[in-house]
Amino acid sequence: MKLNKIALALFAVTAAPLAANAGVTVTPLLLGYHYSEGADDDQADLLKNGSDSYYKEDGLYTGAALGIELTPSTQFQVEYGVSNTDAIDQNGNDNFDAEQEMISGNFLIGTEQFTGYTDGKFKPYMLIGAGQSKLKIEDSTGLEVAETTDTIGNLGLGAMYRINDALSLRGEARAIHNFDNNWWEGMALAGLEVVLGGHLAPTVAVPPMVEPMPMVDTAPIIVVESDLDSDGDGVLDSMDACPGTPMNVVVDERGCPVAVDITDELKMELRVFFDNDKSAIKNQYQPEIAKVAEKMREYPNSIARVEGHASKTGPSARYNQRLSEARAVAVKSMLTNEFGIAPNRLSTVGYGYDRPIAPNDTEEGRAMNRRVYAIITGDKTMTVEQTKDMVIQ
Repeated sequence: MKLNKIALALFAVTAAPLAANAGVTVTPLLLGYHYSEGADDDQADLLKNGSDSYYKEDGLYTGAALGIELTPSTQFQVEYGVSNTDAIDQNGNDNFDAEQEMISGNFLIGTEQFTGYTDGKFKPYMLIGAGQSKLKIEDSTGLEVAETTDTIGNLGLGAMYRINDALSLRGEARAIHNFDNNWWEGMALAGLEVVLGGHLAPTVAVPPMVEPMPMVDTAPIIVVESDLDSDGDGVLDSMDACPGTPMNVVVDERGCPVAVDITDELKMELRVFFDNDKSAIKNQYQPEIAKVAEKMREYPNSIARVEGHASKTGPSARYNQRLSEARAVAVKSMLTNEFGIAPNRLSTVGYGYDRPIAPNDTEEGRAMNRRVYAIITGDKTMTVEQTKDMVIQ
């Protein structure tokens, strides 16, 4: 776990004087998965060095938090964490390191704040907060090539499981919004929270003494069956044309589910590497090509652009150009002949050795350059029942 010295000092100095007071929380280690794939294009537009651009891969997040309970079900925490992973440039080269440091202040608002305190061990909560993110990209020599420092906001849902009055297991899903550049990231976290001095005790209200009410005879209430709403969809049974509608489904005035069309987009990549002076596809790449074919059948309107490349080892530029074209055609032929993808959905182009992704003066670099790179895009529209929590674009 990589934490900077300032953050560690903050936790040590702040925790010491508060340790004797109830409601001080320490989460010494938060582990999670940091998802930032949805912001790749925005990061590439921002993180530039000359003509080069970069974006950060998904990766492991480690952090720690220090908090104090404001009520028995709500606390405020200061959290610091780091996500270390690879970075990719515009050519698909991953020989770069990405480090994203985040420090934020977050309110953890328990649902018991609204429903009333219970003795249960399971304590759901909502998280809202804000802070700062610093993302920097370094090359393989440790030289910084790009960086950005931005304001972020946190929104999340999670739960504590109280093992005892001092220890709780914590799990959380979080959305992170970059206000300065308007992109979203995601995170799933887990950790162990330690409470110093025990949790704050809930305030128990003592009901006032009241005089007993005199007994009053009341007539029985008769419920007319036709006025019931058995499935709880808001339409009375006497008018419900679709009884038994599942909960959370949006219905029309007749009580029948409302159908909506949603569009699901496809974007995937394929990389196939070749032996020197060869255009034959090696067996190890056939399963990857099969996955592309499966997705293209699932998305009938999808198309693929297949690009062939060569290393600078052939007798001439013309020879390498033809070799790169042959490699692209080999991938197209396998998709067409073995997996039944229509040829008019596949386009091929050869670039010879004009677009290397690695130096051609080493064997490792030439092996990287002997490749086919394909981009597959498409979408499909599905009709589904609309639910109350569904966001319609």
